[in-house]
Amino acid sequence: MPSQHRLIVRETPVELLSDGTGPALLFLHGAGGAGRWLPFHAELARRFTVYLPKHPGHGGAPAAEWIEHISDLAFHYLDLLDELKLDRVHLVGSSLGGWIAAEMATMASHRLKSLALIAPVGIKVDGWIYPFLFAMELPQLVATVFHDQAKALALAPGDLTNIDTLAELYRERAALARVSWNPYLYNPLLRRRLGRITAPTLLCWGERDRVAPLLCAEAWAKEIPGAQLRTFAASGHLPHLEEPEAVAAAVADFCGPREVAR
Repeated sequence: MPSQHRLIVRETPVELLSDGTGPALLFLHGAGGAGRWLPFHAELARRFTVYLPKHPGHGGAPAAEWIEHISDLAFHYLDLLDELKLDRVHLVGSSLGGWIAAEMATMASHRLKSLALIAPVGIKVDGWIYPFLFAMELPQLVATVFHDQAKALALAPGDLTNIDTLAELYRERAALARVSWNPYLYNPLLRRRLGRITAPTLLCWGERDRVAPLLCAEAWAKEIPGAQLRTFAASGHLPHLEEPEAVAAAVADFCGPREVAR
């Protein structure tokens, strides 16, 4: 079972789970499901020490009013690495977390042994507009994000008739909107900066993704030097939930040689 930790990073509280043995791996979650230790994390923890923080304002974690831009979250997690005394890590992020991870990589690739991005949002792709997730009712949201909708149960919120659950969801959406509302789900400056990433990079993508389809994967692969793309046939936007063993194996197999090479 993962252990729970509460840290203070530059006066911002951070709640995180950690487990495993081996080289350090920082995982940044997407919107929804903060603080859930999933089979994907358990698979990675067989070979890595996995750190899973909650984004401020997500999953019941305290909000941080100073976070107004996606780059603020990237600096926040670089500060977290300093607090944990982790000089270099394997960095993995999904969706929103992949966007944050990519921002970190453009700022400080030297802190990364490798970078694995699981269907990140964050760049504008010609010919595609991200669906407006904020306006969707839960059934539509699940149908948009997941190929196998039964897998959504792993991220299901608590009792939606409970006022505390509704308040937590409101706080989480507010925290998400602060960094992604306008422009919606992208940073206009990020795409041209992706060429600055020098860390070995793996892109993992669900072939049935309806939030950021393979057209987006091709754009990321084009912009990040040497990036490798792996696709997963039975997954939507969150392949690490829908095919956890396969995606964890792909990430571990990609990260492992980078560890030995050091």
